[in-house]
Amino acid sequence: MVEDGVVELNDEGKIVGIGRYSGQVSLNLGNAVLMPQLVDAHVHPLDVAMADRDDYYIDDLVGWPHGVKYHLLRRLVARGRHIRPLEAFARRARRYGVGCVVAYAEYAAGDVEAAFRRYGVDALVFQEAHGDMPDHPYVQVASPLDHPPEYLRELRRRHRLVSTHVSETEDCHEAGDLDLALRVLDADVLVHLVYATADEVERIPREKAVVINPRANAYFVGRLPDVPSLMPLKPLLGTDNAFVNEPDVWAEVKFLHAYGRTRGWDLDERDLLRMATTWPWEKLRCGAPLDVGARAKALAVALPYPTHNVYKFLARRAGGQDVLAFMEGDEVVFPHEV
Repeated sequence: MVEDGVVELNDEGKIVGIGRYSGQVSLNLGNAVLMPQLVDAHVHPLDVAMADRDDYYIDDLVGWPHGVKYHLLRRLVARGRHIRPLEAFARRARRYGVGCVVAYAEYAAGDVEAAFRRYGVDALVFQEAHGDMPDHPYVQVASPLDHPPEYLRELRRRHRLVSTHVSETEDCHEAGDLDLALRVLDADVLVHLVYATADEVERIPREKAVVINPRANAYFVGRLPDVPSLMPLKPLLGTDNAFVNEPDVWAEVKFLHAYGRTRGWDLDERDLLRMATTWPWEKLRCGAPLDVGARAKALAVALPYPTHNVYKFLARRAGGQDVLAFMEGDEVVFPHEV
């Protein structure tokens, strides 16, 4: 962290210097923090079409292939009625300070990507595989338990990145979904891990990306993963189901911070912020670093009053209401312009 810092850009919008200097300043953001834009590392944006319809057991809601949402989304996508709520959701994500999403598309991956990009949000979109071989470089399966091993291996062989949900429920964990995800599917991205034991987590290769979803896990299954055991893997944060959660990554950080206190977890505020900013870049190239030589892609967050610890303010207090501006190359975009 550089106090009273200056970020110097060249004519291409790339960062050529970070620090203090006495040269020309073209934009003074005042008492603010300049930080990487937030990353929502696991979100089901099409779910917003059934917003607040969460009055079923989780498997009846989202279980493949007969969950409520699959029946609804198939009809909406066929009629083109998914676009408007999807774009509204993408716009709200941007206003919270999100610069990149790892989106899980049950259908219409191209539409999901286009909706986020319309509002300046980069999107790494995983198209769900339904027993077929999607014509898309990134694929996901709702659970490795849903498909035969031969199919999982062929998905792995054909696609650049593969993801799946694992051990979100006790039943799935006991059925061995984590073992299938690692040994057969060889998934690059593992989501949830609520019931994974510390010994199982230790066997996950360090290059894998793991994503936790604090609010959704607490709401649907009443517990969170053993986060301290996941920290060596540099876990990422996601908001998960759009029908129950806003695409507010700040809320995930705050919730995890508070939950960790109740469990006696020693979670550093800087690590909580890394889960939502720099670690997604390291693992999936989603987001962007605030480094010399990189194209500027940053978030300006207001500091409305003095604080003795900026990291604690960001992890415990900051929210969409504090987003001052987005830096995109040599341009500055303000929230009301999104």
